[in-house]
Amino acid sequence: MSKKRKRVTLRDVARQAGVSPTAVSFAYNAPHQLSQATREHILDTAEHLGYQPHPVARTLATGRTNAIGLLVPTSLNWMLHDPLFTHFLGEVGAACDREEKRILLASMHETWRNEPGRGSEAMVPVTWLASFAVDGFLVLSIDQAHPLTEALQRSLRPIVLLDSSDSLQAPTFNIDDHGGAYAAAQHLLAKGHRQFAVATITPRRDGVVIPSIERRVKGFTQAVEEAGLPPSAVQIVYARGVRSAGYESFQTIWQLRRRPTAVFCVSDVRALGILSGARREGLSVPEDLAVVGFGDLPDASVSSPPLTTVHRDMDSQPRLAIRTLLKLINEQTNEAEIESPHISATRLVVRESS
Repeated sequence: MSKKRKRVTLRDVARQAGVSPTAVSFAYNAPHQLSQATREHILDTAEHLGYQPHPVARTLATGRTNAIGLLVPTSLNWMLHDPLFTHFLGEVGAACDREEKRILLASMHETWRNEPGRGSEAMVPVTWLASFAVDGFLVLSIDQAHPLTEALQRSLRPIVLLDSSDSLQAPTFNIDDHGGAYAAAQHLLAKGHRQFAVATITPRRDGVVIPSIERRVKGFTQAVEEAGLPPSAVQIVYARGVRSAGYESFQTIWQLRRRPTAVFCVSDVRALGILSGARREGLSVPEDLAVVGFGDLPDASVSSPPLTTVHRDMDSQPRLAIRTLLKLINEQTNEAEIESPHISATRLVVRESS
């Protein structure tokens, strides 16, 4: 094995180029402080010597990491198997590529509890957040009751929220979850259905909820209640996981004593799993069971049968959120100038599954 080469330092470049170490720092971090000829001379010398700026030193010099923290509510394994999240991540990644920013992806699902804290237990989330070398945070689906909420609100770095509680003191970009689910219920009621199931996510042990999911469940049940039906007309069915959760939900639904004629799913992934379960049992959709999803994933229009679902714009919302975060980081705007919460419209897309 070859001997490891000695690291070339900023002072080595300065000595070889015949300039001060400060001038070398300016060449990378504040080029407007130098003439173009001087900067090019320094960069040519650095390239010849094989110099690479140290990332920590550069951060100290500029006060910026050129990275954003993307915090998600569940395990990374779950999120990365969710087509909606991977689409969202692609939009965030594209925006970061344009701005030459990096993404640090982290789960808020119990991970921070394993971090060593300083002092009281209340300081653990603060210490966990402080450990991220990022210029700001994009936070997905956080609720007022989440243990990290207070730490985020105390952070001195910019924060933008997506699909979160609309009562938090940070720029928030949500969709009309309640209205979309309400429209789904009205559609099924108009079709004559009077017994429903809602397929949703198993609650966390500590009672913390995913706000967008809660809004969908409440929107659907409110529409059923306003139609004059008793609370027993809606049965809530819980399941963990992503794709497997839909099939598990179907099995539970089909074993209910009061078997529903229609099911509303809080996500398309869950709905597609239920369609798969119905096919395995030889059921006819929508004759035996009508199915409505939420999200309008690309697979929804080509499923068997094509899925009725609540359409959400999966492109503009994350783009607007990341653009806002980058403006806050670059001090091109402030929170007082940002409309919050920003609510994007949803609409029901009726297909053959209902």
